[in-house]
Order: sequence, then structure tokens, then C-alpha cells
Amino acid sequence: MPEPTPETPAPRQPQHNTAAVAAVHGTLLQARDIHGGIHLHPPAPAEAPPDVSLDAPRPPEPLRGRDDLLAELETAAAEGADRPAVLTGPGGIGKSAVAAALARRAADRGRDVFWVRAGTVAPALLEAAVEAGGSRAEADRLASSPRRAARWAWRHLDAAPRPWLLVLDNADRPDELDPDHRPGEGLGWLRTSPRGGVVVTTRIGDPALWEPALIREVGELAPDDAAAVLADRAGPVGAAGARGLADRLGGIPLALTLAGGAAASHPALFADLGALGEHLSASVLRVDRLSRPLTHPGRRPRRSTLAGVWEASMELLDTAPHATGLLRLLSVLGADGLEVPLRRLPLSLLRGGDWGSGGEPYNEHLDETALAAALNALAVHGLAALTSVGGERALRIHPLIGETIREGLGDRAAPVARTVALLLDHQRDRDPAMERAAHRALVEVCSAALGPDHPDTIGAEVGIARRRLQRGDASGAAAELAGLARRAAGALGADHPVGLRALHHRGDALIALGRLDEADSLFRDLLAARTRALGPDAPDTDEERHQLATVALRRHDWETAAAELETVLAHRASDRAAASPGVLFARVNLCYARLRQGRHAAAEEGLRRVIAESGAQEGTEEPAVTLARLYLAVSRMERGEAGPAEEGFADALRRSEHRLGADHPELAEMRALFDGARAAGGAQG
Repeated sequence: MPEPTPETPAPRQPQHNTAAVAAVHGTLLQARDIHGGIHLHPPAPAEAPPDVSLDAPRPPEPLRGRDDLLAELETAAAEGADRPAVLTGPGGIGKSAVAAALARRAADRGRDVFWVRAGTVAPALLEAAVEAGGSRAEADRLASSPRRAARWAWRHLDAAPRPWLLVLDNADRPDELDPDHRPGEGLGWLRTSPRGGVVVTTRIGDPALWEPALIREVGELAPDDAAAVLADRAGPVGAAGARGLADRLGGIPLALTLAGGAAASHPALFADLGALGEHLSASVLRVDRLSRPLTHPGRRPRRSTLAGVWEASMELLDTAPHATGLLRLLSVLGADGLEVPLRRLPLSLLRGGDWGSGGEPYNEHLDETALAAALNALAVHGLAALTSVGGERALRIHPLIGETIREGLGDRAAPVARTVALLLDHQRDRDPAMERAAHRALVEVCSAALGPDHPDTIGAEVGIARRRLQRGDASGAAAELAGLARRAAGALGADHPVGLRALHHRGDALIALGRLDEADSLFRDLLAARTRALGPDAPDTDEERHQLATVALRRHDWETAAAELETVLAHRASDRAAASPGVLFARVNLCYARLRQGRHAAAEEGLRRVIAESGAQEGTEEPAVTLARLYLAVSRMERGEAGPAEEGFADALRRSEHRLGADHPELAEMRALFDGARAAGGAQG
């Protein structure tokens, strides 16, 4: 063997670690040669199994108004039921309370109850299987294999020694029940068993998700039951005013429970429930503050407040990113629980607006598919109901949900208000009741977010005053609009568009009052102001010219009226403006002026053209088109065509009643006009 040299070091003999024979606590490191630093990575401590509770909640007061539902659920969730029962509805509607009452009945009948809470589905069902006779060690070993764990758990539940009831409460994230399949397929944690019944509570009311489950929607409580809930919770506080407060809270069990508890907690503030109702009239969210625990006010779960429960619902809309923004719009547009026809949400006005994000351009690429997905998401999560009004599809949100969301708009209030104002103006006067409530809510939002003298706030108040005029209170509207015009002039300047708009509608009120000279003078001043600011042929300028024509019509000055209306239509001859409400009214009123000039053929031809071009169905057409039907009936009656005239008038009257209500003052004017035509036609006959 050659001698080692510096270039050829001697080969090393194999070395071995000395065996450690003593007990070792901690980390043992054995090494011979160490070059550089040592990095020890101790193993992560073994995770303790989650400490889950399977105990059902036990509400202290009786469950009101749910007897029929409970009876149905007892049958549906009996031992060996072949499909689960699913309770759906928005947050705060009382789904968990119904399930808890059912659990109490099951326990009283000797059944085991396993109450599984959201976020603990897998460990809770494994725990239920252990209680049913499964091995704790086996459950721990399978915990990291969800598919195997689910099969193992259900094998033991199927073989349980006693019948049971399983409640999966607040299953608002279906992927927790099965990330790969529909929960209703029964391949994940949601299954059925010969030894028990299964009940699910969820905000997600999509039948396709839960099929073939028995799905029952939990709704608001009837007024008497709602008042009883308030009295139950209020305890020794006087029950006077319970019915009124129940109406204010819309039969929502969470709101009723919070309000009753607040009355019981603050007897020094509220002598009875009526006094609490007065306190809540300013803001329903006052109940959240009143119901905080007096000893630990920061510990109330968000799910137990009105604001929190619907914020949590909105967080579930992440799969439809436009749904939350639409809900904010609907909270104003559909105030007081009034239906919003889907046509009031046109893509042309929604696309690219800032209504969804609090000031940033939003949704430039919104299309029909995305809009439909957002609307469907609101319906599926119980935040809006898809309904029908007058044969049209519409959306309705509960008044309490709308009020809560409006109060929580924060920095989104201004962009939401701007978009709602556009939506209201787009199909103005086609849905008077909805528009009236929306304008009131718009004033509330704008005033809180922008201040009482902001142009948007005053503009919304002008909208309310205009609705007052349309309901027949011309005198009150004239005074209110005069005050708004003065306020706008002082805060915004004499020629601000909002103030001029208030004056314009005051002129409308003067016409309705028969004060035609004052109206004529006012519209001439407005025409001059608009011409200076905008030019002679701007749309707003033509609106003043149109109203001068209306004054001329009331004076029976048919030539002046026709001349003014022909000028308006010449300015607005572009295709884009041809179907606008203002242009339609100008066309119809021009036809009426020609009718009064004795030009029946020309008038009827123009009226028929307006009706034919509208293409609208009953309940959806522009008011100007309905007016065209009335004038056509008047013309035919005056020419002696009594039968067709009567039919046309009945059609116009029915359409107006549908839009305005049977006792609206405008209907009396229609009847008077047609009665005059009937008399004229009879005289000619």
C-alpha cells in the first residue's frame, strides 16, 4: 500500500455512532464530522383533536308560529327517513330556532341528538360516530382522510344502538359538506340513515344543490306571533305597543328577539314596547347597540346582530361579484319592500358605473349572463325574492334588510345614490309607488352621506315633491317646490340645474291649479335661463318650451301649442331621442292639438303610430302611450264610432289604473275628458 502524501490523503476507516442506551427526552443528534452549522428542526407537536360540542342550543322562550312546520319536520326527520330536510331562508329568520325546537322534541322522545355547527362538520361527525360506538383511535387515525372518514362515520351511525337526530346547522358553505359533489348526492358528510333523520339549516335555497331533499323555506312570523315573541323576551316590561313594534320589525325573529331583550335590559329607558318602537323609528340599527351585553359589550357574536347577520350573508356572495352591489342598489330602489321590475335594472345604465365599489369604475364588462347570475345569487341566498308584479318579473327585498343595508352603505352611499337617481329617471313615472318610496330612501341616503344642501340631496327632495304633485296635492307640491328652489338658489346659486328643476315642477303644479298666467310667466323665465346656459335646442330648454305648449293647450290655444311642440320635435328628431318619454309626450300632445283643430285624420294617424311603435305590453308601457290610447278613443267617439271608442277608453283606463291605482286623481280627469267626447259624439249623432 503506498504511503499517503499531501495529494493523496489516507482513506478513512468506517465510523459508527455509539448506540444510545439511556432514555432520551427531546431531540437526539448523533454525528462524527460536522462541517458548518447545525440546524435542528424539531417535529411539529401532534395536533389535539378539535374539541367539538354536539349539544343542541336550548332557547329559553317558546317557539312561536312554527307549529305546522315542526309537525311536518317531525315526520320528515323520523327514523329511517330516505331524504334530509333542508330549512332555507335569510339570516335571522329563525331556521336554527326551528331546528333547536325539533331537537328538543326528539330528545324528549328518547332519541340522541347530534348538533353539528358550521366549520366543524368533519370532526363533529366523527365525534358523533364515536358516541354511536366507533373507536376513538380509529376516528383520530382517519381524520386526515375525509372520504374514508365520512364512510367510517356513517357506518357507525347506521349501526347506532339508539335512534338519533342529526342537525347540520348554518351549512352556508356547501363545500364543507362535500368539496367535489352536490351535497344532495349523499357522497360526502350529508347522507341519510336507517337509524336517524337529518335536518340542514342554510341560507342557500338552491333546490338543485340539495335535491332530492325536502326543502322548506322559513318565512317571517305572522303579526300576532311576532308580537308574542316581543312580549316573551320583554318580560316584565309593559307589552303595550307590541303589535306596532312587530310591524316595524317585519316579523323577523332575530330583530324581535333583540328588541324584546333590549326592552328587558333597559327598563329605565323604555316603559313599554311602544316606547322602544318610537326609539327605533329613527334607525332600526339602534337595536344592535341596545342589545349588547351590559357586562361584556364587545363579546356579542356578529351573527347575533342585525347588521352582522346580513353582512355575513353578503360575504357568501363571493361567487357572484356583482350581487353585493346590486343588493345595495335595491336597498334604495326597492325601499319599503316594494317590487322592482327587472326592466328597472338596464345594462346600459349599470355597466361601467361606480355603484359596486365605493367610487371606482365598476363592472365595465357587465353582461346579461353576469347580471342574471347576480340576481339569482340574491334569490338563492334569501336576500331578495324573485316575484311577479303586473305580469312582469320583479325583485323584492324585505324592508328590514333594505333599511339595514342602507344604513351600512358608508363610503359607498354617494355612488349608489348617483346610480339610483339615474335608474329612477330612466323610466320615470312608470312605477309611481316604487318611485315614491325610492325617492324617500334616496333623500335619506344622500342627506346622511353628502349633507342636506348637496345637489343630489335637494334633487332627491324635488323628486319627492313631484310625486306629491302626481298624487293630486298640487297646492302642497307648489309650496314645497318653491321652498326647494329658494334653498337651492341659496346653497348652489341662482342658475343651478337642481333649483331650475324645482321651479320647472312648480310650474307643473301651477298648471294643475289652473294658475295659467303664473305658469306661463315662470316657464318663459326658465326658457330664457336655459337658453342662456345651454342653448336654444338643448333637451332641458325644450322641456320648458314643451310646458309652454301645455299652458297653451289648457288655454285652448291650439295653434300656439302646435307651433311650440313642432319646434320641440324638430330639435329632438335624432334616433336616440325619438323614444324618450319627453319626445313621446310631445308627439302625443301635438296629435291632441291637431285633434282640437279638427284635424282628426292626422291626429289619429299620429296616435296610432305612437302606439304601434311602443311595442309594450300592458303594465310596462310609457304613460305617454297610454295617453295616446285615450286621445284616440276621444277622437273616435267625437266622430261617432262609439263601440271602438268605448273599448279604447276602457283599455286606456285599465292600463292607467294598473300603473296609478284605482283612486288616482288622473283617472278622474281621463273620465271627464271622455265623458265630454261622449256628449259631443251624441250631439253629432
